Amino acid sequence: MNFLIILLVTALLQIVAPWWVVAIVPFLVFLIRQTNASNAFWTGFAAIALLWMAYGFYLHFLSDGAMSDRIAGIFSLPNGIVLLLISALVGGLTGGLAGLSGLLVRKIFISAPPRGISL
Repeated sequence: MNFLIILLVTALLQIVAPWWVVAIVPFLVFLIRQTNASNAFWTGFAAIALLWMAYGFYLHFLSDGAMSDRIAGIFSLPNGIVLLLISALVGGLTGGLAGLSGLLVRKIFISAPPRGISL
């Protein structure tokens, strides 16, 4: 469920918002919704990586690879597909670390109930 929320909200916000909205959405999702640390990172990573990969491939095939191949040439990469993979990795790391950060901030402010003192 968190995956779909992050994927859909980020996809809609990417139309009007700057690129760094990919960090805000996973942060807020895991600030609100409880999960474990591994799940927060990998869900944020997978949702943003998939979104950027899908949109990158869409643009790649729309221009027959001309745009991504030229940008890959600027960075001395062999072709546009490698550029898309690196882009998805960077986006995924941003989303994953933002999701993990949201969960950790949640744990700071919403602590577990205190345990009784046993003597």
